[in-house]
Amino acid sequence: MMRRFFLCLALCAATALAPCDALAKKSEAQIQAELNEFVLTYVDKANKRLSVNRAKPRVTKEKGVYVARFTEIDRSSVTAEVRPSRSKHFQYVARLRYHEMTYECEGKTRKAALSGPWKCVNVRRLTEMPRYAKGKWEN
Repeated sequence: MMRRFFLCLALCAATALAPCDALAKKSEAQIQAELNEFVLTYVDKANKRLSVNRAKPRVTKEKGVYVARFTEIDRSSVTAEVRPSRSKHFQYVARLRYHEMTYECEGKTRKAALSGPWKCVNVRRLTEMPRYAKGKWEN
């Protein structure tokens, strides 16, 4: 019984150390591919988490007309570059750049304002710095 316990303990210890070796062997191309996947997932989640998004635009009455607005990240504007990090806490850092777009539509009624067509009224250029630590990208 004790022999099995120590054998399992040795196997678990060997398995726990293996990911460190796997991290060192990843190429920058693999890290970039993982970053690209992370970025698309991150943008989709961010667009859903915005309090005023395409699915839930805010409608206000301004100067006698209804104005519907929402904000979202433009997926086509997203760029991400990987760089080695000087930090001892993470291996790589990325520069993530994108455009946050604000759209508007006006109408005589609330329903008309929500029906479109939407026009872009503001663009914010944003930069974030996600980091690669413990085998995954995080922000």
